[in-house]
Amino acid sequence: MLERENTDPIATLRAELLRDLPDDIKRVRNAYRRAAQQAALLRDAKDFNAHQAACKTALGHLESLIKLLRWACEGAGEVDSDAPEKSNVDQLIAEAKLSLAGA
Repeated sequence: MLERENTDPIATLRAELLRDLPDDIKRVRNAYRRAAQQAALLRDAKDFNAHQAACKTALGHLESLIKLLRWACEGAGEVDSDAPEKSNVDQLIAEAKLSLAGA
């Protein structure tokens, strides 16, 4: 009889996230860019406000995916908290939030 290999479910989850999240983040980022560009076409204030709320929600989703990826990387010992990629992502999120707040 074959014994099933005992694996840590958290380690398995981290490995799956490390495999899938980069592509998921790229898709969400591209979808956000397309949606944000549509704001220029909106002339009605009500439509623009609804669009802005949707963009803020999308940024929250993107931010959550990035945090999840960081968690997965930290468990795998692959993240340096001072890595330039971390500050670039944080800066991108902050700039996008400021842009939406000022719109």
